[in-house]
Amino acid sequence: MGKILLAIFIAFLLSFGSLFVVPINFFVSGFLKNSNFDIEYSYLEGNIFSGKILDLSYDKNFIGDFKYENQFSFKDLTLKFISIDDKDIEGKIIKEFSNISDMRSLFIQDLSVTSKISTDLIKNIDLKLNINELEMKNFKCVDIDGNLKISSQDIQEELFGEIDCAGGNDISVVLFNKRDKQLGFITYEDSQAQVNISTQLIADKKIQLFMDYISFKVDL
Repeated sequence: MGKILLAIFIAFLLSFGSLFVVPINFFVSGFLKNSNFDIEYSYLEGNIFSGKILDLSYDKNFIGDFKYENQFSFKDLTLKFISIDDKDIEGKIIKEFSNISDMRSLFIQDLSVTSKISTDLIKNIDLKLNINELEMKNFKCVDIDGNLKISSQDIQEELFGEIDCAGGNDISVVLFNKRDKQLGFITYEDSQAQVNISTQLIADKKIQLFMDYISFKVDL
């Protein structure tokens, strides 16, 4: 989620710049040359209302392609963003004009992320992240309302868990089945999610003789 939230922050930063300079590329090019952000992109266009950025990367790590759309009220700015590549990311940022210069604090709504990964023991794992509201201060999670679902043809049941702020940028999820039995957990730290799924869900029961959980990391 760290890269995702970073992409959101960059999208807001670029959109904020478009309030003052049209087209946006003039502002961003000058800003990046005089900043410590290792941000790169191949193409950028837009204005105060909408735009897109392609091949966005940070510190040589590819984030994705995004488009954005701004909406205004008397008290705040709402930035809607959506991925336009093979990733499945969308959501919106709401920023009050009273503290719009504080880039380290953001209020995020309706964030959804879908990802598919595979491991040696579990193939085609579907991860579905939904965040109704997320409040960040100083780039740290202070309040969150959301959930995570995990399913795969190689596990017998879909797992579901509520997302909690665990302090700082750490986020945790306890995974349950439909009968409220705990069958896994996830911890997030330093841009990586450590996923642990109980071997009780694996058809090959011999695996249970050697381990209680199948663990793998997801780079987010």
